[in-house]
Formats: sequence, structure tokens, C-alpha cells
Amino acid sequence: MRTHAPLLPYTIALWLGCTFGLNGVTALSYVFYTWLILGCWIAFGWKYSFTSLRMLLFLVCGFIGFGRSCLEIHNRPYPDGGFHLMTITSCKPLAVSHGENIYGYGRTEEVGKVAFIWPKQIKFPSSKLRALGKWEEFPPPSKYRSFDFRKYYESLGCRGVFKPAYTSEKALQLPKTFPELFRSKMASIIERAEVETPADGFLMGLSTGDKSMINREMKDLFANAGLAHLLAVSGYHVGLVGFIPLLLLRSRRREIRWIAMIGLMLIWAFIIACGSPWSAVRAGIMISVGCLSRWFGRSILPWQSLALAAWVVVWIDPWAPQQLGTQLSFAATAGILAVVSSPKWLILRIPIAAQSATMAWAASAFNQLPILFLPLNVLASLVVTLVGVLLGLGAGLSGVYPSLSNELVMIGGNVVNQCLVYLQRINDVIPLAYEIKSSQMYIVASVAVWGWLLSSTIPQMLARIISATAVAFVTLNLLDLLVNL
Repeated sequence: MRTHAPLLPYTIALWLGCTFGLNGVTALSYVFYTWLILGCWIAFGWKYSFTSLRMLLFLVCGFIGFGRSCLEIHNRPYPDGGFHLMTITSCKPLAVSHGENIYGYGRTEEVGKVAFIWPKQIKFPSSKLRALGKWEEFPPPSKYRSFDFRKYYESLGCRGVFKPAYTSEKALQLPKTFPELFRSKMASIIERAEVETPADGFLMGLSTGDKSMINREMKDLFANAGLAHLLAVSGYHVGLVGFIPLLLLRSRRREIRWIAMIGLMLIWAFIIACGSPWSAVRAGIMISVGCLSRWFGRSILPWQSLALAAWVVVWIDPWAPQQLGTQLSFAATAGILAVVSSPKWLILRIPIAAQSATMAWAASAFNQLPILFLPLNVLASLVVTLVGVLLGLGAGLSGVYPSLSNELVMIGGNVVNQCLVYLQRINDVIPLAYEIKSSQMYIVASVAVWGWLLSSTIPQMLARIISATAVAFVTLNLLDLLVNL
């Protein structure tokens, strides 16, 4: 399988331009990154020759990204410290109460997703309502506070802080959305099956992306084990939903391949029902491109479909490239695409590639690296597939054979609870994650890994230089550390 990506430099230019327009990078950094990419392209080639027309197209893509960010700023106002009327359409029920305020986040019709600093004397919303309050920038970091308020909420896609001063007495009588109806249906199915805690929260997260029933201890346990991706709807969940229907695409009979398109519609229905997180949208776009290309007898390179997904995501939400979840999704997918060209030992190579590709984020954002991620991910892929099948069959039979539906969902819940017990026992005996006190060397080490992962995508000489430079930096720092000891 060919792995080069002609759209990759143009996609990078679009993301850079958009991030620069939203003040995600400084002007000097933007010029440096653009110069660096063009320099590598000129010096090494990008599987196709560098021309002035392609350089112009690269710069145009950067301006397109900048223009899209300016359009976003014009249509959705920046926090200005003034009073605004917000229509809150969703909020997270697991808000944190601290001092005189309640902290949470949710979505508004006017400015998208925002962080809430909600006074306790005003009832925190459990349904849709209108609220008048201040629309402000994130508070600056404080040396007296270890929690980085801005970094956390920006990683969730929030664009500022809303502090309500008044809410309407009557909640908005808006019809329930498809995601709300789907989550309500799955919650009733899981509750009817009498699934015990904490498996009920995991099944809700697996099927709908709703993590509100998962407590902090369980989230930390999954993060330490390198299994946090199981709690967020991603390509793994999307592939699990459409696996069997999409197998029909391999048939040579046109009628059977038409049936396979039902699987594609099922995938997008699942993505929308889960609230359309960018990781799932990215997977849906890539699967759709692959299915349509196979349907019409054309060959689309996987890297091209990833680049196309990046274009769509950033055009819909220019803030997406700055969100931690989006970065992790695209980085892990890029690492996986770099190793799937060979079918041997994929069950081991895929988790290694995904974990290696996201090592910089794990080191800098979470200050930890999972130790047992490889065996746990291999086992988790088998267990989650089994649980997903049981849950899917149970949900499908809920209206026809309620008793059988309850049995299937209950079995899935029991399997999850048993696995969580064993995972907790392992954590009590062996630390699942290594705590990182200085993330610099791990970030540089991840650059070396990226050079290796992209050796079949970017010019081989460039990949070797990147890896060798990073390895040399880490080696010199280790020697300096040993000498000082």
C-alpha cells in the first residue's frame, strides 16, 4: 500500500493559518513553521517535485485557514467582558462545586461551547434555558493555583467563560435532539438490565459517548492504564458499529454492496447520536471516503482521506485544531496509518504506534506515561468487542424480546465489572503509569518516534535526520544527567 500524502503539506498550511488567526500561535511562530515546511519540501521533496505553483497553493491554503478564522471571529464574538444573553442548549451534569461557584461547561447557540462559573445562588441548569451574564476571557494562570483553568477548558473546545447573573424562570420548551433521545433510550436499556456500577457508566460511555456516569477514580484508572480512548467515541467504536455491514463491500455483486451502504448510514447515525465528537467525525469521513472509492472502483490513499477529514473538521470548527481531543485523535490515526501498510502483527503494532504517536501529549498534558498499555490494549480490544456486540444486540432486541435484551446487556455489564476489578488489583500491585516530572526529553523522544513512523510518508532522508537529531538530543541530556550525578 502506498503511504505518501500529497495533501499533507496543504492540510498543515490550513491548520496553521486557522490557528494563527485565532491567536493559537504567534506571528513569528507561524512564519517559522511555514518556512520550515517549505524548506523541507524544497530540500527533500514530498514524493512529488516542488514547483512555484505548489508553493503558491501552499501559501493560499494558509490564507484560507486565516480567512476561515476571521469569519469565525466575525460571526461568533470573542469574550469582551460585557453582558450577553446566552441560550444554553446543553451542559455537563457532573459540574464541580468549589467555594461560592459551580464549575462546568456546555454548549450555547450564540458562541458554541463555553465554560461556566455558575453562582450557587442560581440553580445550575439541568435543561435548556436562557441566561444573562458576563462573557469573559479565561482567568490568567496563578502561581497559587495548581489547576490551569484556561488550559483545561480550551482542551475541551471552550471559547471563554460565561458567568450568569440572571436566568429565566421557565426552561425553554425545545424538542429533544437526536443525541438526547438516543442517550435516554440507552440509559433506560442499561437501567432495565440492572447493570451495576461502575459498569453502567462504562456502557453509557461506550454506546453514547456520555461519560457523566463515570467517576473520577475510574477515569484516572483508565488513563493510567493507557485505555482512556475507550471512554471517548472514536474510530474504534465507529468501526465496531459498522464492521459487519462494511464487510459486504468486498463482494463483487452490486446488490450486496448496496446493502453495505446501509452500514455507512448506520455509522453516521451512531456518530450523530453520540453528539458528533471530532474523533468520531474524523473516523466517519475516512470510512465514507474509503467506501465510496471502493464503490466507484477508485483507489484513495488512506493519508489522503485523513487530510480530507482534517479539512472538513477545521472548516466546520476552526477551534478544533487547538482542542486536545482533536490533536490526540489525528496524531494517533497518523501513527496507525504509518504501520498498517503491512498486515503482520497489527494487533501489537497498532497500539504501539498510537501510544508512541501521542507520547508528547501524554508527557506534556498528563505528565505520565502508561507502562502496561500494550498488553492491556490487546486484551481490551477483545473484551470491548465482546461487550460492544452484547450491548448492540441487547439494544436491538429491546423492543422485541425484552427479557433476552436484559440478559445480553447484563452479561456485558458483568464482564465489564469483572475486568475493572482485575484492573484495579493490577494497579494496587504494580503502578500502571510512570509519573513524568520533566516532559522535555519525552517530547523530543516522541519526535524521534514520529520520524520513524513517517519514514514511508515523508522523504526517508528527512525522517532519518529528524530521528537522529532527536536521539542525539536525548542522549546528550542523559549523559549530562549522569555526569551531574
